[in-house]
Amino acid sequence: MRSGMKHKTRFKVLTFLALALAVSSPYLFFAFFRTNQGEAAQTPTPKYIFIFLADGAGVTHLEVARMYSRHIHNEGLVISDKIMREGTLGLLTTHSADSLSSDSAAAATALASGCKTKTGSIGTCADGSIPGTVLEVAKERAMRIGLVTNSTIYDASPAAFAGHVPDRRLYSPIIDQYLQLEPELLLGGGRDLFLPMSQPGSRRRDETDMIASFRKRGYTYVSDKQGLSQAKGAKLLGLFSLRDMSFEIDRNKNIEPSVYDMTQAAIRILQEGNQRGFVVFIETENVDTAAHLTDIASVIHDFREFDRAVGLAYEFYKKHPRETLILVTSDHETGGLGFTMAMKEMGNRRSQTAATVQDLKKIQSIPISLKKAVEILGPNPTSESLDRLMADYFKEFFLAPDLKNAILSKDPIGRSIYLNPVANGLGMMIANNTQAYWSTSSHTNHPVFVAVLGVGAERFRGYQDNTDFGKHLSALLQGKN
Repeated sequence: MRSGMKHKTRFKVLTFLALALAVSSPYLFFAFFRTNQGEAAQTPTPKYIFIFLADGAGVTHLEVARMYSRHIHNEGLVISDKIMREGTLGLLTTHSADSLSSDSAAAATALASGCKTKTGSIGTCADGSIPGTVLEVAKERAMRIGLVTNSTIYDASPAAFAGHVPDRRLYSPIIDQYLQLEPELLLGGGRDLFLPMSQPGSRRRDETDMIASFRKRGYTYVSDKQGLSQAKGAKLLGLFSLRDMSFEIDRNKNIEPSVYDMTQAAIRILQEGNQRGFVVFIETENVDTAAHLTDIASVIHDFREFDRAVGLAYEFYKKHPRETLILVTSDHETGGLGFTMAMKEMGNRRSQTAATVQDLKKIQSIPISLKKAVEILGPNPTSESLDRLMADYFKEFFLAPDLKNAILSKDPIGRSIYLNPVANGLGMMIANNTQAYWSTSSHTNHPVFVAVLGVGAERFRGYQDNTDFGKHLSALLQGKN
């Protein structure tokens, strides 16, 4: 009875104060109301979080893929047409603690842990502190977590979301940390460091069978597309190649799953019987790898498949709009890519040409990746083998004599385009025929887009540092303002 009397008295006092403020100052009245309402409200925490990362993708990679989809297939992109239009759009800086440009390890650490670190470091801040990653925070909240990539599963970007090592090349310790953390889902390439040293294809330096170790922890193991589609159980390990998975343009679609296929399986496995929600990291590494090779066709094919995977999350969001958060971003830009105007003939400034839809159709005619082209040429290309490659796979393209000589001698074509002279030479050949040019075969300091839809999306709006991404996400998971 006394408790009820106190409640009624408090209510009368608050009502009297509110009415007094309304009479004396309407502004203070509404401020009073908003303050008390805000204190009562709780920061919403998304139950389902999708973190999509297109490694190496800048705004121009998105735009080239969007134009290709529109003009070649009469289709849009989910990222630009759904996530960006219905949600929030921002830009993120990409520099590391010790460089104006970044590698994937430092950039992914910023996204996953909210701190700057030195190039090559994973999950460790530049000041030596070791923060919890967003996946570790989710795990502490009893949410399910997963890592999906078409790179090796122990590569820098996925590792930064679940591990802590001073050097990204410490692959075995990264896998050991995965086993300790026990994500419900691990899908990607990299079987070579899970196999005992004595087995073909292994790169381990011991006889430890890491697949067996994961099985002992209750993981179902699969190694191909069919196995993935049929997999059941609370925890899943999928390793679909010895090293990196195939470019989409080369992929055997009956055997090897794509990012879309792995995302479909991830949603099924992580959602089934799940009352606490999940956080899943989904990456296409192939955009970055293709950009290093200056391979415009592979960039487009893999970005489109990545966009299809984002489409699965968008369909999920439509079913759970008040509980879902979708984030689509990149760690850095690779290649300095862009369509531009160029001279038709060197030295003739009046003879200029700009890219058109016909150039997109030329790109469509390319049936293999430049990685595959390099493999076909072999370690010692000859003039005959190069002519045959052009006739078989690049029928609509002209190879200039200077580029042919550079490919045969395996000379870099420039100070900034040098990582794979044969592939880069072929990439410049394609550029000369389509006006899709590259300024480098490495990373740039370009800011990257972040497209966000769902619970808490407004936090990611505007021009921010990439560490803010990790801070916002961690705060959302913990229900903080």
